[in-house]
Amino acid sequence: MEWTDMMHYQQQMQKIMRSLLPVRKSVLTASECELLARLYLQPEQNTPVLLSQSSGMKIEAVSRCLKGLYEKDCIRKQRQTADERSYQLFITETGLAELRKGYESILQPFYDLWRSSPEDFEAFMHYADRLAAHIEKGREKIRDHEVL
Repeated sequence: MEWTDMMHYQQQMQKIMRSLLPVRKSVLTASECELLARLYLQPEQNTPVLLSQSSGMKIEAVSRCLKGLYEKDCIRKQRQTADERSYQLFITETGLAELRKGYESILQPFYDLWRSSPEDFEAFMHYADRLAAHIEKGREKIRDHEVL
């Protein structure tokens, strides 16, 4: 594939991503909403390291988001008895309420696009899922090699 074709695809992807940004502002950032949703949907993935691994976010970015969520009273921390340095995270009632509000704002552009072109949207998301799985497999290979 020519670099000009690849550049065109990159620009088209940027256009799609910009159109999917939330219209209304939320108290939470998109990354904070993502981490809260992961805590809500996968409560067993409730440490910073597990959140980093499952989201694909760097641990530093996860730490910044968690600091913001803690300051907004959206999460609570609980030290682990076995290891005093480590802690588990839990979503609070405030966090759950903010998650609902945030996702209404974040998901609205997705629903708008889906309503305007449902077949194309669903096909795009199908391939996005496949590409994301491919990316995750690549990360797993890298992690496996780091361990060795």
